[in-house]
Amino acid sequence: MQSVPQLGGRVTDQTLTLDPPQKQTLESELAALERRKGSQIAVLIVHTTQPEDIAQYAIRAFDQWKLGRKGVDDGVLLIVAKDDRRMRIEVGRGLEGAIPDAATARILRDYVKPKFRDGDFYGGIHDATGALVKLIDGEALPSVDEPSKSNIRYNKDIVGNPLFIVFVLVLLSIVLRLLLFFLPTLIGGLVAGGASAASAWYWMQAMDWTTLPSFFTACISFLLGLILCPQPGGRYAGGSGVGSFDSGSGSSSSSSSDSGSSSSSSSDSFSGGGGESGGGGSSDSW
Repeated sequence: MQSVPQLGGRVTDQTLTLDPPQKQTLESELAALERRKGSQIAVLIVHTTQPEDIAQYAIRAFDQWKLGRKGVDDGVLLIVAKDDRRMRIEVGRGLEGAIPDAATARILRDYVKPKFRDGDFYGGIHDATGALVKLIDGEALPSVDEPSKSNIRYNKDIVGNPLFIVFVLVLLSIVLRLLLFFLPTLIGGLVAGGASAASAWYWMQAMDWTTLPSFFTACISFLLGLILCPQPGGRYAGGSGVGSFDSGSGSSSSSSSDSGSSSSSSSDSFSGGGGESGGGGSSDSW
């Protein structure tokens, strides 16, 4: 099975069929379409897709590159397998109304095939992308300035997103850790308060000095309250047993060394917007 190349531009030519000026012209026209409509068209020229059929290979490439906007799925892939003499236009689901299978079949038959048979590969590809651009321009698509519309499906599926589940689990673990961390302090405070109240009551009962055992009980209760009473900083006065906490030992280990490692995507880079295939397409040979 042939591997799908990494997406590095709107035109990926592994056969060196197109010269740099031709490639740059296609890149500029397709970039202008994306700025204007938001849709993405990519061109892929490979030697062969064998033993895989070009239709299956095109779907793999489309889904790996994620052409088109997420939730809009307005991407198109024109793929040429030069040694196989096969070609295909794969369309995203969001453009199946503007570019139906009949339209892709007509473009391949009337625009691409005659030029390819004459050896004019650039002419066939340029005519095909030009026809696709006209069809996309005539379609009412979400505006480039309205990202919320292109994220409707993402917002609906956020609960089932693995990243969201991981975030919830991490948040729960932090909450539980805080509860376990401060629970001994809370228990100690309740016990200390109860012990203090009991000591005050016993002290009042022992004021006549006739019930000496009550006086000793009051003293013991008072000392117990002092021992269990939590001190500022989170450490019990009774020592550093289980649940004790040293507020000064929090060594900050979060380094900000990544502040300089910003994203290095240049203005010439090209990446898919998260779209999916599924809108159909057509294959042909020359």
